[in-house]
Amino acid sequence: MSNKETATSIIKFVGGSQNISSLVHCATRLRFELHDSSKADREALKTLPKVLGVMDAQGQTMVIIGPTVNEMHAEIMQQLENGTAVEGASVNSASSGADTKGSKKSWFDKLLATISAIFTPYIPILATSGIIKGLIDILAQSGILPATSNTYLILAGAGNALIYFFPILLAFTAAQKFGANPYIGAAIGAALMEPNITGITTTGNVIDFLGIQFTAMNFSSTVIPIILAIWAYSHLDKLLRRFLPKMLQFIFVPLLSMLIMVPLTLMVFGPVGGLLANLVADGYEFFLNSNVIIFNAIFGALFIYVIMLGIHWVVLPLQLSYLAEHGMEYSLGSGGMGNYALLGVCLAVMVISKSKEEKTIASSSAFVNFLSGVTEPGLYGVVMKNKKYFISLTLGGLVGGIICGVTKSYITNFAFTGLFGLPAFLSSPTATTYFIAVGATLAVSFFATILLSKQNIQFKKQKS
Repeated sequence: MSNKETATSIIKFVGGSQNISSLVHCATRLRFELHDSSKADREALKTLPKVLGVMDAQGQTMVIIGPTVNEMHAEIMQQLENGTAVEGASVNSASSGADTKGSKKSWFDKLLATISAIFTPYIPILATSGIIKGLIDILAQSGILPATSNTYLILAGAGNALIYFFPILLAFTAAQKFGANPYIGAAIGAALMEPNITGITTTGNVIDFLGIQFTAMNFSSTVIPIILAIWAYSHLDKLLRRFLPKMLQFIFVPLLSMLIMVPLTLMVFGPVGGLLANLVADGYEFFLNSNVIIFNAIFGALFIYVIMLGIHWVVLPLQLSYLAEHGMEYSLGSGGMGNYALLGVCLAVMVISKSKEEKTIASSSAFVNFLSGVTEPGLYGVVMKNKKYFISLTLGGLVGGIICGVTKSYITNFAFTGLFGLPAFLSSPTATTYFIAVGATLAVSFFATILLSKQNIQFKKQKS
């Protein structure tokens, strides 16, 4: 089945184009927001050859495609934009009889969907930034590329740009999500990073606007303040468009938005968002500092399931904020142990499986995991087929997390696990102990899978 045919079928089975409220994608998943989720025929979706699985989380219906998700997303969007998409849906009796009230989203689902829509577009470039920074850090540490050279500074600028100017980029996608003009949103974010403003907004300093004094904060690398500000701007945008004549909106909506929102963000939404961010960060740090071994063990054993459910968007901003503030982070290292545990499971299945199809799925899943840390093919193509593999997956991640905790291993740059992200992890001062944890994780999950499989075979023999 071609991408075009698959895309047509996906649109049909999610309820048709009329049922699609929005569609974004992450590294491996199509993330649909549907007007009525009960119209989606999930069983039919799962039968499509290029669909690895279907799940509901964050108020979204997620169709798992794997590494080719970019092409599938582009094909679906093209069909939707060209008006060639299916308008109706073939819904099975179970889904058609669903209670439409079940499609209503809880506030938590809405929150997760909002965070996901805002952050998802930046994940690939975020990982790329970590690779760039890791590479130049390794070159600087080895003396090949002096940290004072122009070459280093230019490449460092490429690596640091996303994190430093995150408020601008987040403002753009947040405005899109909240239904406001994303270009005005980005301009509001850019104003906060403008040199005249950054020159006076040293965090903690008291400054004034029109004689009104307030405590300043620096917005570089922040997350919550700008999202809160753009949420407020989206309401201002709707208010202005409601009361201003259409002939005046072209000029006065952006003019009033900038004149009102930039000072308000500096005076109100920045400090309030900063306070919320500090409260959340304090809770995160309390959990970390209370017992670093337990903290890392939990992330090692369970974080892959957090990713699987799609709720890692709640944790990722905390991790990035901690990394930006401290220059290092623990859970980004230990949390990745689940990815290596999954790699160990897939490698074991490649060795012990007698099914050619299972070997093929396991080998392709191991390959994409090894290269780029993409886990969905292994999770849905291998682990979900034999629930015992979850034991190996959890045990391997737990051992790696404990080692990270005992050795206090951390990373200094964000990247996905796997070969492509190797420079980001190698640049950490604790790289040696981190890779010892990786090796232990692979070994434990690999041999645990073999052991569990042998027990399963022996049980079948005794039963026969």
